[in-house]
Amino acid sequence: MKLSRRTPATAALAVLTLLPALGAAATAPAASAATLRDRVVSVARGEITPDGVSPERTGACDKYFAYHRNGGSCAKTPWCAAFAEWTWRRAGIEATPDVLAARGIGKWGREKGLFHKRGAYTPKPGDLVIYGEPDGGTPGHVGVVAAVRTDGTLDTVDGNLGDAVALRTHLDPSTVRTNHQPVSGYVSPPGA
Repeated sequence: MKLSRRTPATAALAVLTLLPALGAAATAPAASAATLRDRVVSVARGEITPDGVSPERTGACDKYFAYHRNGGSCAKTPWCAAFAEWTWRRAGIEATPDVLAARGIGKWGREKGLFHKRGAYTPKPGDLVIYGEPDGGTPGHVGVVAAVRTDGTLDTVDGNLGDAVALRTHLDPSTVRTNHQPVSGYVSPPGA
């Protein structure tokens, strides 16, 4: 076997050739997390109910219960949590809560180390915003963070808001309330 001798110039060229590949590998997890979050937002936005249509009256929102152990009907059950869990699952997140309660999702997030208290964390698109302390109880509410604006306000896509999937814009997390509950924090998607 014959070993070739490299000059300093060819060795430098070899290192420079490898740098882009190493840089791409180093940024792959960040790109994948961004892609996951983008998918969550895309799925949520794709479900926004057209004006004048009630998915509760048509039963169109029953699909959000399809993978839950106990099933359910959106005409009979508050379904914001079912929508949020379905959105994550539809975006390709396999480890999702199966609790059908907004504050239960917060509790699940706390148990998994994915819950972040409001004020101590900057939310990101794809996170779930939790209204009410994460204790598994109700009432509460949960929405999907669709955008975080430079002024700190949020856009969210919420299931079961006026019997529909609705886009809410410019929400101030420090003052907004839903079901008389303030934002307690956010649950990040596993893997993001």
